[in-house]
Amino acid sequence: MTPYTILGRLRLMTELNDESARAALPYCQAAMDQLLAGLGSGSNRKDPRLAQAGAAIALCMLLMQEDSNHNEDGISSFKAGDITVTKNSKTQKDRLANAERLKKEALEDIRELMKDTGFYARSSPFRSVKKRGGHG
Repeated sequence: MTPYTILGRLRLMTELNDESARAALPYCQAAMDQLLAGLGSGSNRKDPRLAQAGAAIALCMLLMQEDSNHNEDGISSFKAGDITVTKNSKTQKDRLANAERLKKEALEDIRELMKDTGFYARSSPFRSVKKRGGHG
């Protein structure tokens, strides 16, 4: 997986022109860095699902940046399976929500490739003690 493989997947999902694709490359690098930091030992860095997840992460970053800049250029649509989401059909908030859903699904798809960083506590030996009396 390289930033360019992620960019290739991102271009399949969106209608980025060459200029927008060049601007998206740092987001692809950031997505790759994020994924590699969480990759489990022994996992295949060339697994195509990683590039797909990276593209979904980069798409979310791009849409958030576009929203914060109130940019009218950039991504005009993206594809999530058989569904195409366009600027004309959805508000920016809806587009970002759909991209976040796509990212969540892509990350679930690579779950077994990633380090287990979850934390779970069934109960705590500590309990809350209420202070008695009105003075500090």
